Amino acid sequence: MSKNPRKVDEHGLMHTISYAAQSPWLRHQTIKENILFGSPYEEQRYKDVVECCALRPDLDVLEDGDETEIGAR
Repeated sequence: MSKNPRKVDEHGLMHTISYAAQSPWLRHQTIKENILFGSPYEEQRYKDVVECCALRPDLDVLEDGDETEIGAR
C-alpha cells in the first residue's frame, strides 16, 4: 500500500519538494549587519540563526568575527 504524497501529516506538512532559484548578494557591511538585514538585534534570536546556519566555525576563524566587513568582492 503506497502513501498518498498529497496527504497532509499531523503537523500540517505535505512533504513535497520545491525549487526556488536565488541569486545571492551581500551588502557592503559587517557580517552581523548582513544577517540582521535591518531587523533589531535580539541576542538569542541572533545566536540561534548563527547556530542554525552553522556559521560559528566560520566566524571563529575571522579576526573580527561577525564584525568583519564584507561586500561584493
